[in-house]
Amino acid sequence: METRIALPRAPSEPEPASFPLLASIAPVLGAGALWLLLQTPTVLVLALLGPVIALASLGDGRRVRRRRRRREEERWRAELAAVADRVDAALDERRAALSRAHPGPRALAARPAHDPHRWRPVAGDGLPIVLGIGALPSGVAVEGDVPATDRLVRSIGAAAAAERLRSAAATLLGPVLVDASEGLGLVGPAPVSLAIARAAVVQLLEAVPPDAAALIAPDNPAWDWLAAAPHPLHREPGAIVRLVGDGLEATVATAAVASALPRECRVVVHVALDRARLRPPGSGDRTCAPVALAEREAAAAVALLARAAARAGIRGAVGPGRVELDALPVATGGLAAIFLADDAPIELDLVRDGPHAVVGGTTGSGKSELLLAWVAAMAAGRSTAEVAFLLVDFKGGSSFAPIASLAHCVGVMTDLDEAGARRAIESLRAELRRRERLLAAQGARAIDEATGLGRLVIVVDEFAAMLQELPDLHRLFVDLAARGRSLGVHLVLCTQRPAEAVRDALLANCGIRISLRVTEPHDALAITGTADAAAIPLEARGRCVVRVSGGATRAAQAAVASPAHLARLVAAAAGQPRPPRPWCEPLPERLPLAAVPGDGIRLGLVDLPAEQRVAAALWRPSIDGPLLAIGGAASGRTGLADLLATQLGCPVVDREDALWDALWEPQPERAGAAPLVVDDLDLQLARLGEEQQAIVVQLLARRMREGAPVALTARRASSAMGQLAPLAELRVLLRIASRQEHVVAGGAGALHDGTLPPGAGWLRDERIQLATAEGRAPRRAPRAVPMPAGRAAIVLGPAAAMPALEHDAARPGQPGDVVAGTVAEWEAAWGELDRLRADRPVVVLGVDERQLRQVLRHAPPAPPMRAAPAWVLLDGRLERLRYPSSESTGTA
Repeated sequence: METRIALPRAPSEPEPASFPLLASIAPVLGAGALWLLLQTPTVLVLALLGPVIALASLGDGRRVRRRRRRREEERWRAELAAVADRVDAALDERRAALSRAHPGPRALAARPAHDPHRWRPVAGDGLPIVLGIGALPSGVAVEGDVPATDRLVRSIGAAAAAERLRSAAATLLGPVLVDASEGLGLVGPAPVSLAIARAAVVQLLEAVPPDAAALIAPDNPAWDWLAAAPHPLHREPGAIVRLVGDGLEATVATAAVASALPRECRVVVHVALDRARLRPPGSGDRTCAPVALAEREAAAAVALLARAAARAGIRGAVGPGRVELDALPVATGGLAAIFLADDAPIELDLVRDGPHAVVGGTTGSGKSELLLAWVAAMAAGRSTAEVAFLLVDFKGGSSFAPIASLAHCVGVMTDLDEAGARRAIESLRAELRRRERLLAAQGARAIDEATGLGRLVIVVDEFAAMLQELPDLHRLFVDLAARGRSLGVHLVLCTQRPAEAVRDALLANCGIRISLRVTEPHDALAITGTADAAAIPLEARGRCVVRVSGGATRAAQAAVASPAHLARLVAAAAGQPRPPRPWCEPLPERLPLAAVPGDGIRLGLVDLPAEQRVAAALWRPSIDGPLLAIGGAASGRTGLADLLATQLGCPVVDREDALWDALWEPQPERAGAAPLVVDDLDLQLARLGEEQQAIVVQLLARRMREGAPVALTARRASSAMGQLAPLAELRVLLRIASRQEHVVAGGAGALHDGTLPPGAGWLRDERIQLATAEGRAPRRAPRAVPMPAGRAAIVLGPAAAMPALEHDAARPGQPGDVVAGTVAEWEAAWGELDRLRADRPVVVLGVDERQLRQVLRHAPPAPPMRAAPAWVLLDGRLERLRYPSSESTGTA
């Protein structure tokens, strides 16, 4: 509820005293009347009393006004101080109420063991805990306005004082709360994040009684102090603390970076020694001074909780004994593993009872431990030629960390992006085709009749999370489930909500069904046909209900593989050869040219997941035709030009004037056309005029049709390249910003990826990584010729300077070795320039192309220039002139 406090009445300026008009006029009128009556001039002196009375009255009015103004100011300050006291009292009351409602870990630890308020139900949802002390809305509102237009208000700063009071009342320092049921992730240095996590966990243990939840803590010495807690405690690898009970779940996790936090951490807090910045779901960032506990303080707090639980007679239910995998016999048939039912081992064989299995269970029920022990039991005593495991973990990749280095393990798939998922789908489908070919080659109907082909077990943790992000994988897994028995491919699918994730098409092929503790009866019914798994106690970690097709439903206890057992298993299998992987490693982001095999012009490596291999990408100009690469900025386009030019032994053409020279250059007849590598063709064409652009496109198209080794790169498929792009039979699409431009460039819309690294792209709809050139290829410079010596005809533009000559220059129409004139002078001497050009070079300085065509009829096309035009006509061809005005071309 909001507390409203009104500001005092604003101070107001006293009204000024009115002018004493009547009192001033009265002496004057009286003096006049006496003069008329007495006819004595001296009585007129009494008229001076009028101004004297007026001045005295005005002075007295000002004195009274100053007194009233001082009284008004004193009243305002006194009343404002009283309002400030009321605000302070209201803030103190709010602060005390917040402290009582959310005392924080140290205040909780200071409660006596017999405190009756401990573990009482609190109204509301969630599990709020104090993260630290920060600015909070106070709920105290100061109402009222102080008009800043009043003179007295401005002079004493009343409006600013009222605003300061309003601002001070709006916030207070109090406990900043986060809801641990939404998952709390602490990101920062390990000592700091652990200290804040200890404070959060102590508050959770104070909020939830020991008989209502179980505690899952990391198997790490940093959390050994939790052994004294009264709550049932289970340890597992990782850096996550969970408090799990019926209808509640709270998570506290620590990590060095936010990406390493588990998915359930929706509240991410970046912590430092004196500051915590949190981003709750649906709101902006907030900061506070974090509350942290030393390990000694946390241990004392849980010891107090243990005494309080013992005093109140509250005990956490004791779960079933831990069953070590070492204590069970090793199964030998098929792909068998041993469980424990009613103190008697039972054997589950994926080959005999499967071919596939589904495992359900909520958080904290022991799914990850079951999967680790199951994989370890199947790998024990079997070679890598008999069985291989593909592990899929959509919880961040930490579940299978203890067995990731097992020789039987062909890979661990973690959270995939769209491109990675597409690659995995194609590779697994290729694995099915490979197995079919091997069976067909041996004339075998199933893997039992074939030789040299081992079984592949695909274990998926959090199957529902995988399908939610990558729904296309469901069709693949249905195909794997349908054909897996004969091909030797087995699935073990694990999920929290099996009723929603595992559909009938998959479930029908899952002969082994295991349900650990679940929260909803229909989840248990969906797997085992009974609701018994929904009644498994919270603390009974690893307790499950097992059903095998054609058999009865039985209660069992899953074994646990200790870290020492897993380490021995990994060491024992270390000498065995690795089984073939279903797919190759992803293409590297940087690829040296030496790593690309093959003879000829090497482009890079192309990923062929449908063939389960990575192949060298080669360019054979005589077979593949011209090459066109399109990509945006920093996509590796220029690097490809360097790569090709280095191998072809030619320079890179990256200027429009140099491109003109390369296309006009005579080609040898016997040795074949010289190779041409053009970088940023679309930009070069855009810099040319319409006539020059048409000529370049025509000459370049002819070169491409003649089969010359031509490689082009461009930022986009521009309209000027409309005639050239279809002639490029080999096309490489690098990173392009928009999907529309990717499609216009000739790519499939589904393959567009705006996050590709430099050098990554698509070649014939297959992912390619271009190699990196060993060095930068030379650039072709535009050609220019020096000023001719001796006889010459010179055409000067309006701003062109006459060059220094050995001979005096004559005017057009006059004889001389050097004849020079302006455009107008040459036009006046009609036909003179055509006569002179037959036996001497023509130098053109500062004349644009339109004027050039006027004065020099039938002139050949002028080469493009980036500086002021300076040309020379030699042997019927216009060449650039090496002249001071053309220095910016880079050829002077």
